[in-house]
Amino acid sequence: MENKFEGACLCQRVKFQVRLVNLKMHVCHCSMCRKSSGGTGFAYLYAQEAPEFRTQDTLSSYNAVGKAERGFCNHCETTIYYHNVLDKGYCISISVLEKLPENDILFNREWYYHDKPGYYSYANKTQKS
Repeated sequence: MENKFEGACLCQRVKFQVRLVNLKMHVCHCSMCRKSSGGTGFAYLYAQEAPEFRTQDTLSSYNAVGKAERGFCNHCETTIYYHNVLDKGYCISISVLEKLPENDILFNREWYYHDKPGYYSYANKTQKS
């Protein structure tokens, strides 16, 4: 199965294609990911290479803490990716990917679990770091 998927922001002004390593979903609970995603954590799938952007006029990035770049649409403010500049890989927001085979997604790991607030938890059995 080829893990190449199309993605887009809410307003469709940023469109891209990306090749995922696999369909293992991770969630980061650090305070920066919770703030940038506006939710309980940043849910993502991993890509070893940068997305291939088809339209990107409104694509912006924010360099968080000097080692992490967060890509987002500056029109609708949808988070597209997180990229640790010390690593070549990209964490692609699962919510912007289209036509994912939902039954094949495996919720695999929770990062910064010790930073997770007590007001939520996921039922899935995951690795916790």
